[in-house]
Amino acid sequence: MSKTKSWELSRRSVLRGAAGAVLALPWLEAMAPSVARAQAAGGKPPLRFVGMFHSAGVIPDQWFPTAEGSGYALPASLSPLETVKGDVLVLSGLRLGAWDYFEKTHEGGFWMMLTASEHITAGATDSIDQVIASATASQVRVPSLTLSVENNGYYNPGYQDANGDGYIDPKTSSYDDTQDHCSGGEQCMVSFARGQRLPNVYNPRVLFTRLFGSLTSTGPTDAERRIWTYRRSVLDRVTSQAKSLQGKLGQADQLRLDEYLSGIRAIEQSIQKAEQGNPAPACSPGAQPVGIPMDRTAYADLMCDLIVKSFECDATRVATLMLGMCVSPMTFTVNGRAFSHHGDASHHGNDPVKKAAKVEIDRWQVARLARLVQRLKAVREGDGTLLDNVAVYYSSDISNSDWHNHYDMPVILAGRAGGAFRTGRHVRAQDKRCGDVLLSILQAFGIPRGGFGPLAQGPLSGLA
Repeated sequence: MSKTKSWELSRRSVLRGAAGAVLALPWLEAMAPSVARAQAAGGKPPLRFVGMFHSAGVIPDQWFPTAEGSGYALPASLSPLETVKGDVLVLSGLRLGAWDYFEKTHEGGFWMMLTASEHITAGATDSIDQVIASATASQVRVPSLTLSVENNGYYNPGYQDANGDGYIDPKTSSYDDTQDHCSGGEQCMVSFARGQRLPNVYNPRVLFTRLFGSLTSTGPTDAERRIWTYRRSVLDRVTSQAKSLQGKLGQADQLRLDEYLSGIRAIEQSIQKAEQGNPAPACSPGAQPVGIPMDRTAYADLMCDLIVKSFECDATRVATLMLGMCVSPMTFTVNGRAFSHHGDASHHGNDPVKKAAKVEIDRWQVARLARLVQRLKAVREGDGTLLDNVAVYYSSDISNSDWHNHYDMPVILAGRAGGAFRTGRHVRAQDKRCGDVLLSILQAFGIPRGGFGPLAQGPLSGLA
């Protein structure tokens, strides 16, 4: 039985430790006013949004289901969704603009994906993530996250592992993880605020500090950012405060706080492992790594885990994650052969070997969505899970990877957005627009459309 106490905790409370370290807390019953605390179980948790970018389109007959409704079979490219099939909506028939059948550009579809706007207007155009961020910024510590796992061609020239320890080597003249070194913003940055592209964060260590902790009060210099003086665990710095806080909480809150802190520790330990590395016995000492795993899957999954944790502690309610640039040179090895995503696999020219490679690359991307959904679903929130209060919009810059068309776009919705979406189905929305889905998300959040999305015609019916 939970304890009944008059003691209350501010919603914006944090744990504070030595050297200025701070750690945000998840939502706890003790944060609700005493008069309303009895109604907490029936209250509505906040909604969150994730925009995930799938690079370089798809092979349609390997992506779109043939049957509609809940009884559809997952095609090859969507097979990683099998374990979360009941938690997603697969949409087909959508287009970006009025008529987008042939010969459109990666870049045009890229900027339209979250803006529903054919033209970016300086001082005016916002992507949906920034519309939502503007509405929720006063309630969180970080208004939004813009993340990516491909910085100017992934490991070329910036990402290198010269010492073979499995982690990205320190900064060189061609690589600096504190800046976005995208060779062209039109290919690398999917979020817009008042017509300006927003740079990405690539380093999980940087992201973790931004979300959950801080360095010394004076802040790091450029040199300090290269080696990160923040060495001891954030949790070690706040242990005494956490123990003191647990003594004031009811049983349900104690369990929730224990689960939350355990999750934070697991993620931070993963980041510190990436930062410190595990050099082989014969490894040359060299310079210390800076915190990004060389393994592409481990890297992307860690970013997904941090998004989940940021939502759980309500540090932010908005995130975008790019799984590659829109014209991505990222190399994948399929059946022992290396394929450049854009140059080889995406533009397959109907070559069966290249098409098979593209399917495998798409499966890798979709598997990251599946993991995000699984992690969101694993977090308890109120009478349900975190996934119940999230809308994940997953789409790409083009549809058919070999044609450059903006018709029949690959779109997946995950999460229920507080009950606004009925998942577990394939919905054919023939000749409707992707922007209509974005308007449905804004509607679920209770945010007026305003000037958002000139290409959108109205919220899409059939999602509930």
